[in-house]
Amino acid sequence: MKNWETLYEVKGPKSIAEMTAAELAEALKETQTVILSFGAIENHAAHLPMGADYFQANVLIRKVYEALLELGIKSVPGLAVPFGVQTNKFERDSVFGNCYLSQSTFIAMVKDLVLSLHESGFKKFILCLNHSENEAAVHVAAKDLADQYGIMSVVADWVPPMNDFWPTVLNNAEHQGHGGEDETACVMAAVPKLVHLEGTEPYYADEDPKEAKMAGLHYYGGAVGVYVPVKTDRSPGYIGDPADANAEEGILCYDAYAKWIAQVAEKYLFNEFNDKSWNA
Repeated sequence: MKNWETLYEVKGPKSIAEMTAAELAEALKETQTVILSFGAIENHAAHLPMGADYFQANVLIRKVYEALLELGIKSVPGLAVPFGVQTNKFERDSVFGNCYLSQSTFIAMVKDLVLSLHESGFKKFILCLNHSENEAAVHVAAKDLADQYGIMSVVADWVPPMNDFWPTVLNNAEHQGHGGEDETACVMAAVPKLVHLEGTEPYYADEDPKEAKMAGLHYYGGAVGVYVPVKTDRSPGYIGDPADANAEEGILCYDAYAKWIAQVAEKYLFNEFNDKSWNA
């Protein structure tokens, strides 16, 4: 092991995985709120690691913790979950190496994780997304948990509300998709040694000649779930200009995502209606 290179290190407040049981017990004396984010092991082309979504989730739960503190709300950075559902392979053919769960298994995993944390004393759950395709399954799990167990949670998909933010901080105002400038910047801020931008060229898909109101992919704020083949994928595994990314942009993105998630949590989890009786 003496020649092993340190590829990345975790910085910031401890997550549950890094706490001792005694530390977690102390934290629970001050808060019953926990933050989870669900990533994926997914092909991110030649410039980003397969665990890009997981590494971003690891930073996001800590950033949300800090954003909540600024609002006077204490919480615990819970878990960055590395496994998600399969990508939309009708959108992107580059699925080699994806290590994914079925929808039903993923829903069961989310419910089991939340129930186990609830058993330890957590009562309010902030469920974040770092892999857009997890959205539908996380919603199903959260609704079941509320209906069956009275568990309070919010599912926070920060992608749609950031569509007007990204052009203000990125070098490219054009839409950046999977593995593009924004995501590359976030991975650079999280694990810079795992990013390799050499030879990365811009790639944008041709304009769609058929327009329909809000018919874009739903996780970008559209209204349609697309589960049929629609085109031949000629992308290199990403959309946009990843070579223009830098870690400073990534920090700005994390801060914006976390601020929005914290505002959502404050609005719905910390109000006069959420008394202890509903969640006893």
